[in-house]
Amino acid sequence: MKKGFTLLEVMIALAILALVGVAFLRAQASSVRLLDESSQISLATLLAREKMAELESVGFPEVGKSSGTGGDAYALFSWEQVVTSTELPVLRRALVRVLWKEGTRERNLELVAYFAQK
Repeated sequence: MKKGFTLLEVMIALAILALVGVAFLRAQASSVRLLDESSQISLATLLAREKMAELESVGFPEVGKSSGTGGDAYALFSWEQVVTSTELPVLRRALVRVLWKEGTRERNLELVAYFAQK
């Protein structure tokens, strides 16, 4: 009597191996996508903090709106700064919004701060 695997056992083993391989490839693709997304969110956060720091350097910013692109360092991003007055005349609300496209989706990140007149 010869010992060995039957054709059916080999086919089942190959099918299981193929399923595991597909699951592994999906997990890898998902991790690459998440890495790219987290990188974009990190860059958007850095740009938003940079724009908020510009407002902080002014001290008590004027009411108004400005916008622009991220420049060379943040080529995929655009930004908006909106400074509004509040119910208290000595307090201003500043909103910095960073916008970018991720595939077909529009993404944005917002940072809000309040500035008091000194």
